[in-house]
Amino acid sequence: MVKNDRMIIAAFPDVVPIGKKVAAALKAKFEEIRVHKFPDNEFNIKFKNNPKGKKVVVINSIFNETNQKLVETLLAGGVAKDYGAKKIILVATYLPYMRQDTHFSNYDSFSAKHMLEIFADFDKIIAIDPHLHRIKNMHYLSDRAESITADDVIADYIKKRFKGDFEIIGPDEESQQWSAKIAKILKKKVVILHKDRFGDSRIKQVSFNFDKNKNYIIIDDIISTGKTIAGVLGMIEKRGAKKIVCIGIHGLLTNGADKLIKKYAELITTNTISGKYSRIDVSPAIIERLKKEI
Repeated sequence: MVKNDRMIIAAFPDVVPIGKKVAAALKAKFEEIRVHKFPDNEFNIKFKNNPKGKKVVVINSIFNETNQKLVETLLAGGVAKDYGAKKIILVATYLPYMRQDTHFSNYDSFSAKHMLEIFADFDKIIAIDPHLHRIKNMHYLSDRAESITADDVIADYIKKRFKGDFEIIGPDEESQQWSAKIAKILKKKVVILHKDRFGDSRIKQVSFNFDKNKNYIIIDDIISTGKTIAGVLGMIEKRGAKKIVCIGIHGLLTNGADKLIKKYAELITTNTISGKYSRIDVSPAIIERLKKEI
C-alpha cells in the first residue's frame, strides 16, 4: 500500500525488481520507465505518473549498451525536471566511466569528472561502489555525488551461506577497500595481493603461499575480463584449496570472463548488473540510504 505519496521510485527495465523492493520498503509509488526506441536509434522516455512536487528517484544500471543507457538516464532526469519534480535523485546501481579518475597522460579524458557533469538535471547522484582508486570520496568530483556500498549485504550473504573456516582474499590493492571491510565485518583473516598491470587485459600477479585444504572467498568490486581473478584462482587451486568462491560487486563479465573463472571457482555477483550469477540483492543498501529522503 502506498503511504509515502511524496516520492516516486522510477526504475528502468533492467532494475525493475530492485525498484519494486525499494518502493515497497519506503511505501512509495513505483513505476517502470517506458523506453521507446525510434528507427534512427533515438529514444523517447515516458513516465506513467505526474512527477510535479514529488521526490523522483530514478534507478538504472548503466551497463550493456552503456552509452545508450546514459542517454536514457539523462532524458529521464529531464522529464522529471520539466514536469516540476521537487527533487530528482539518480541511483546508479552501476555507474560507468569511473575508472579514469584522473588524467593519466597529456590531453586524455578525466572521465569520472566529465561524466558526473552531464547529469545536470539531477539534484543528487548516488552510485553503488563506483570504481574509484585515487579518489576516495565522490564529493571531490561533484558536490551532488555520493557513493553507497554493498559491503554489508555481501557480508550478510556470506554469513548465511558459508559456514566454517575461510579466508578472504583481495586480488589486488584496489580491491582492498571492499575485501578488507567485509573481512572485518565477518571477523575473518584477509590477504591483499599485488599485481602489475601492462594494459587493459595483461597483468602479472604476485604469488602468495596459500594454505592447502582451506576455503577461500575472493572479493572484488568489478569483474570485467576476469584476468586478475583467474590469476589468483590458478595459484590457489595449484596449492590444493578445499573450496574457492569468487564474489564480484559488479559482474561485467566481458569476453567469456565467467567461463574463465568457473574453471576454478563458484561465481557470485550482486544484482547491480542483472545476470545469471547475480544472487546478492543490493536493495537493502539503497533502501537504507533513501530513508533519509523521506
